[in-house]
Amino acid sequence: MTRRRSHLLSHLLADAAARQADGDALVGDGVTLDHETLASRVARLGTALRTAGVEPGDRVVVSGPKSVGTFVAMHAALHAGAIAAPVDPFAPEAVVRDVIRLLAPTAAVLAPTTAAGWPADAEVTVTVGAPLPGSRIHLSEADVEAIGADGPVDRLGDDPAYVITTSGSTGRPKSIVHTHASGLRYAELASECYELHAGDRMANVAPFHFDQSTFELYAAPLVGAAAVLVPDVLLRFPANVSELLERERVTTWYSVPTILRQLVERGALDRRDLSALRWVLFGGEVFPAAPLRRLMEMLPAARLSNVYGPAEVNQCTFHHLDGPPASGDAIPIGRPWADTEVRLVDVDGSELPGSGRGELLVRTSTAMAGYWGRPDLTEQAFLVEPTAGDLHRRWYRTGDVVDRDGAGVLTFVGRVDRQVKVRGVRVELEAIESVLGAIDGVTGSAAVVVDDDAPLVGIVEAATVDEAVVRDALREALPPAVIPDRVVIVAELPRTTSGKVDSGRAAALLATPDAAESGATV
Repeated sequence: MTRRRSHLLSHLLADAAARQADGDALVGDGVTLDHETLASRVARLGTALRTAGVEPGDRVVVSGPKSVGTFVAMHAALHAGAIAAPVDPFAPEAVVRDVIRLLAPTAAVLAPTTAAGWPADAEVTVTVGAPLPGSRIHLSEADVEAIGADGPVDRLGDDPAYVITTSGSTGRPKSIVHTHASGLRYAELASECYELHAGDRMANVAPFHFDQSTFELYAAPLVGAAAVLVPDVLLRFPANVSELLERERVTTWYSVPTILRQLVERGALDRRDLSALRWVLFGGEVFPAAPLRRLMEMLPAARLSNVYGPAEVNQCTFHHLDGPPASGDAIPIGRPWADTEVRLVDVDGSELPGSGRGELLVRTSTAMAGYWGRPDLTEQAFLVEPTAGDLHRRWYRTGDVVDRDGAGVLTFVGRVDRQVKVRGVRVELEAIESVLGAIDGVTGSAAVVVDDDAPLVGIVEAATVDEAVVRDALREALPPAVIPDRVVIVAELPRTTSGKVDSGRAAALLATPDAAESGATV
């Protein structure tokens, strides 16, 4: 069946329902919704928000554990012509307060657990789900049902559709604004790159405030596929996750490598029939070659692809693996996909036309419009290049350092802001983390700089690991000048809610008595 081309994200669900009303659209919370039912629920909540006073361009906060309700709320905000603003339900109160102050939302769709920790001075006009003391209008489930459903508010492609909020390097929140056009183009390119179709059942692993979730939020309804929610709490139990993948006959998976490594170690993959799984996508951090090889051995029917792209551009490059990587090899981030150009620049800003190492700049139709309420950050993020006729091209400065080989293949090296000097030598912390992470038995790693006699410290997460093996791995892979002064072994590293190792918080572990006792000089 020919797919109708939606021109707004707010049209995706209705278009899918028109094509295949009874096809599976969303699986979660013990229920399966078909496309018609999902579109109807979204339309009712979107209409209720509009009736309560939400206007086009208003921000609608969505905060709660991943569920059918939060999935519906994300799309209902778009249906109302508003901007969907997912907020981490586990964020500290001070962080939520800063986000609310920045976005000034009109409405909030909250789970009870989220509302309980909501800052008392963070007011919104309309609440759905759990009420807040300062809200003037609260919509109960019965209210939403009674109002009925109208069609989506029409918007333009360049209008903002959703924001992804991060803490930023300074600790102040910054909200990345994506338009209907940039979000929809990402969904189209992803569906083409990974050959998505209506028969797919796409595991939604990432929380909605993390950019990876846009794969299932928007690409799934674009092609009429089903999004299968992987509950946040279930990710703590990898064997239960693999059981869900088998039961639901999941066909695509997209997550950070850390979660996949946990599946390799404790997911009982050898006891599951995962023959339906055809694509495993990973991105957001480096995936060491050794555990990646093990994953590929355990999932022989699946094809794996390294996804690269900061949240500011959704995605911009990809690398499909043709086979298991050689030991110690860095996995390329590949080449640009359609509608995308890249360039490398040296430290002085001059372009590197051929092979070499430099900061990656990206120009693409999937790029953000800018940062909400932060014109200063938006100006810093883009290199604006004048062209003939006084027009301009905008290149997003990724802040990532990459190598480009003679064939044009890109490989991630590290962050510009994570390049440090130790004893006068430039050190790329990601290179150390990659070596540590590739050691057998290690499930996470971090490299940090501290201000003492041994400034460079490697931290590994492992149940059991031989310190001599760690020392040997570092000496074999790294120049003497960048080998950590000591290595600390911990039972668990701190992680973000998306599953990535939080290197910033990892440094705080060094102050604990256990870490001090486990330190080994390399």
